[in-house]
Amino acid sequence: MQCKQHEEEEGKGKRVRRLKEREKQKQKQKRKEDGGMWGSWSRVRCIPQPSAVCSSIRTSIAHPIAQVHGAPVKEHSEFVSWLYSRGEEDSCHALTVGKSDHGRTLFATRPIQVGERVLRVSRNLMITPDKLPAEVTELLPPGVSEWARLALFILAEQHRGQASKWAPYIRCLPPYGDLHSTVFWKKEELDMLRFTSLHRETIQRKAVIGSEFASVLPVLQKCPHIFGERVLHSKFKQAYATVCSRAWGIEALQTLALVPFVDFFNHDSNCRALLSYDEEKACAEVTADKEYTSGDQVVISYGRLPNSILALDFGFTLSCNPHDQVEVWMALSHRDPLRKMKLALLHAHAMPTVLHADGSDSGGNGFQIREVKSVSGRGKGIPHALRAFARVLCASTPQELSEMAAEAMKHDGRLARQPAKSRSKEAQVMNLLLARFESLINQRSLAALQISDTCRGMKQTAWKPSASMAMDVIAGEIRVLRSAAAWLRHQNSSNSISVS
Repeated sequence: MQCKQHEEEEGKGKRVRRLKEREKQKQKQKRKEDGGMWGSWSRVRCIPQPSAVCSSIRTSIAHPIAQVHGAPVKEHSEFVSWLYSRGEEDSCHALTVGKSDHGRTLFATRPIQVGERVLRVSRNLMITPDKLPAEVTELLPPGVSEWARLALFILAEQHRGQASKWAPYIRCLPPYGDLHSTVFWKKEELDMLRFTSLHRETIQRKAVIGSEFASVLPVLQKCPHIFGERVLHSKFKQAYATVCSRAWGIEALQTLALVPFVDFFNHDSNCRALLSYDEEKACAEVTADKEYTSGDQVVISYGRLPNSILALDFGFTLSCNPHDQVEVWMALSHRDPLRKMKLALLHAHAMPTVLHADGSDSGGNGFQIREVKSVSGRGKGIPHALRAFARVLCASTPQELSEMAAEAMKHDGRLARQPAKSRSKEAQVMNLLLARFESLINQRSLAALQISDTCRGMKQTAWKPSASMAMDVIAGEIRVLRSAAAWLRHQNSSNSISVS
């Protein structure tokens, strides 16, 4: 009996290990697909603090393929002269700094071929947290993030002005008021996004910045010779947001870095050119993914990023962003008599639920879905984890939960990944999901109408940029939800399952 029990426990352990290994492989594959600006093959990744999630991308001066005007020769020559003085002779021989309708950009000074390296920036030119003055580093309390340390670097160099050896680069950073990240929005503006995950993430980011400022304030006050007599929260937030939009996580160096000159690249969601880090040459590089003629704007991809990330990190959005996504929240009812059993089952099969601030279990979680490109079934459709969670929600007897657990143990440990054996039960699951999607669509459609009505009553006000961005975010989420709803209807009509 003990031997059999030991074999069962060992078998369970093996299944759990296989499950964990499969999850690791899935995460690795997802990183390859989503990759960010650095791509799956690069050695550069974002290394954010868990409470201050920022993307691995940088620049807030971008909208895709904007109108390019004549290059400001004086600015370009000063910047290039500075690069040469730092030993960066080979950094940008085919590019020059110009201005687009949305800020600085780069365009080709000659024809560029596919596969040609168009930018190289050495490790020496990268700004990392260890470049902070030793006096400041010694005073900083434990737990101050690399994001905050880079923000302090910016503040210190801004105070030094022309005496800073980074002055040509620091002058190119956006001045106060030029960043349109949602962390700078007023409450009334942010309320336009109240139904979206971006609203929550913005509030969280603002709280993180406030907490970081409180941590470094004593250091700022002790070092007026480095930072000036008084550094306000607003100035720190500007520097912090600048870092969030420009910091690169370099995995090979295990650090964040600001990479001068790369800041001028604009984003194109259809572009596949990425910024990579070459460990052997100790430099960051950009390779062209297509041909450019002289005078063309040269762009890169910041990654497959939805408008919610673009708005929070960079302060811009794209209409019809192909990488938009929406968070769908699903939760167990507190009136469900099987709530405790369901929670135990979910937790036992690596399906976590979110805790409230007071430590109580919400019984729910958010699931990210992206646009379903084809209702005929091609593409990812509704995430398996979301469908599995819905099946657990719809279980009405302890026997159903026991059968789910047994089925999971029989296979790979993943819970409720197969359709319910009863057609009527699976129809109930799909009805639950469809009702949830339609509710979210109606909610966002009403918000979009309210924004549209508000804009019609405006003349020239500061609300217009934020209203436009909010509309892009909401429209993208509606498009994703509608595609998911259509996919559900098609899948279930094909399987002869009635979906109301």
